[in-house]
Amino acid sequence: MNISILKHVHLTTIPSASAVEVVNGNIYIVGDDCCFLYALKYDLTVLAKVPLYTAPESDLTGNRILKKKKADLECITKLNINGYPHLLILGSGSKSPRRDVAFLVKLPTPYNRKHLVWEISLVKWYSFLRMNEEVTGSSGVLNFEAAASTDEYLYLFNRENNAILRFDLPEFIEFIQGHTEGVPFPTIITAELPEIGGIRSGFSGADYFDEKLFFTAAAENTSNAIDDGEIMGSAVGLLSFAGEEKTRGKLAAGFTGEISAFTVIAAIQDRLLKIESISVYEKENDNTYIAVAVSDDDLGGSDILMLQLDL
Repeated sequence: MNISILKHVHLTTIPSASAVEVVNGNIYIVGDDCCFLYALKYDLTVLAKVPLYTAPESDLTGNRILKKKKADLECITKLNINGYPHLLILGSGSKSPRRDVAFLVKLPTPYNRKHLVWEISLVKWYSFLRMNEEVTGSSGVLNFEAAASTDEYLYLFNRENNAILRFDLPEFIEFIQGHTEGVPFPTIITAELPEIGGIRSGFSGADYFDEKLFFTAAAENTSNAIDDGEIMGSAVGLLSFAGEEKTRGKLAAGFTGEISAFTVIAAIQDRLLKIESISVYEKENDNTYIAVAVSDDDLGGSDILMLQLDL
């Protein structure tokens, strides 16, 4: 894969961008220490600033929520529910119960031009996942960094051990809407990502487009998957699956994530970015895609990139 940076914009109006999703030409962004969902046009003009939850003034420093108080929203993916477009936004689950949360957002339609938001506590579900060592690895740490969905499946990515959790999407939608008390069990898939700058890389973003699963990975020189460290670089790649066995709730023997087209993103103005998420905007031709990627500058601002991906 060849990556060209078509546009780079640094925004101080959107704090700590952590996840991005393109829906019908609009770009939706959430930040890990922010309580708003932002909708932007292609030129990055803000169309809407949608409140997801309310943070007390005591939890705020400027427009950012204190690290110990934030919901740590790291995952976003589009869903189709009863024929209407929705966004599913998930907390990382790295600290309970504050980060064991989801938001379901019904997007505007010709009949209702408002964003409708439901906050959903998922403490029991996150706790259930933490009890499975195949999900968390030996550390027992849950740290979801990315989500992607197809018509059949929802994929969640745990940065701690690069495990990929695949859920049956119709079953998960029933669960997230509270229509069933059953807890959805994932099929757990293992993946080995290349190092970047001599440091282990971990999943940071994902998007399904044109029957391809695009992902971003980032490497930080830190002792764990939660605390920040020196940024060693980020990459974009493709993920496919091999050797599937229909096993849920544990590792499926021989079912692995296969990494291809893993390409490191060049430094911008001598600065390596930690790319947090990616979403494909459009397909230009058989081998060329235009994608939006976001980065958190760790200072309360966000970097937005328009990338050309030539496969």
